Amino acid sequence: MTMESVLRRLIGGHETPATGSANGGGAGLALARAAQDTIGLPLVVRGVARDRVARDALGEMLGPEMLLIGLGADGAITGLAAVEAQLRCAVVEVQTLGVPRAQPVPAGPVTGTEAAMMAPLLSGLLDRLASVDDPDLQSVAGLRPGVRLEDARAAGLILPEARYELLRFEVEIGPGSGRGGVLVLALPGRADASCKTPPAAAWETALRDSVLQAPAELEAVLHRMRLPARDIEALASGDLLMLPGVDLTAIRLEDGRGRQVATVRLGQRAGLRAVRLAPPEAPPDLPLDIPPRLPE
Repeated sequence: MTMESVLRRLIGGHETPATGSANGGGAGLALARAAQDTIGLPLVVRGVARDRVARDALGEMLGPEMLLIGLGADGAITGLAAVEAQLRCAVVEVQTLGVPRAQPVPAGPVTGTEAAMMAPLLSGLLDRLASVDDPDLQSVAGLRPGVRLEDARAAGLILPEARYELLRFEVEIGPGSGRGGVLVLALPGRADASCKTPPAAAWETALRDSVLQAPAELEAVLHRMRLPARDIEALASGDLLMLPGVDLTAIRLEDGRGRQVATVRLGQRAGLRAVRLAPPEAPPDLPLDIPPRLPE
């Protein structure tokens, strides 16, 4: 199924139909030059499909094999780059082997190293797109590649709820190789003068984006105890410590300040230690305080 048919099914007849060009026009030339000038990757752009999509529809297009990188300015993520498996592999190959392989290769899991090695190409592409005479690409100015996003769900949580200018580049990795790749850019949609976001709403959105990107450290605490210094100094390998009252099904999950945020159960997953959130405790049943019957 082509990108255009997916878009039509997801969006229906209320959206502008997808458009494209055989060689991508100015956008395609921008990608080819950016790839060659920044990392020496020879790309032949076979076409660029364009459309405008909502955030929810965008999430449906992101496959698990894609490398997802947030795009934005001043620390806020307002757009997205999605790199298909063969293209992300070629970006690594050209920077480690000197040339990309001519044949498709099995794609491994997406890594943070790939995101870092993709950054120069994306920066060069965004700079060149900003100079293209196209009113729909005005929002590209100032955008820079940011953090790697774990998956489509994470992208849906971080990206603002808005409409996005979608560019889908279909490329051949190396002239005549037959090895294809895909790069998708979701750029902030052009502002509508009749529907400007109120300053308060814009501030709330920016605050939400910043908070969602902030690191949050949690610690699972099995037990806390106090011991005299002499007992601690006497501890040796193999000693047993008694943990009275410890319940593996009621472990404290604490934030960085030691405040309990949840109760979890201790277990494992895929051979690693893990915790499972426990349901909240039901409030105790309190006796009803029924006032005495008034005399008639």
